Amino acid sequence: MNTTILQTLFLDNPEIPSEIAKFCNTLPEYVQAEQDYNRAAQELRELIGFERYSAFESVLNWHLRCELQACYLFGLGLKKDIISGIVQ
Repeated sequence: MNTTILQTLFLDNPEIPSEIAKFCNTLPEYVQAEQDYNRAAQELRELIGFERYSAFESVLNWHLRCELQACYLFGLGLKKDIISGIVQ
């Protein structure tokens, strides 16, 4: 398998982030969740100050990224197991 082609299609494609944003904005629950998050984040920033909030948000984003990656990798492993089971 040519990983260069896959990387170009899925990782180096500058259109993907904007397409994901367009898709997310068609989901009412996503739009509502984003509004709720922004409101709560603003309240928290006002309570604890920008510097402490920014540090918290950085740690939270790192945690969510790791969790999302684990879910993605788990899904890939599960798909591999299912396909292997079907092929055998």
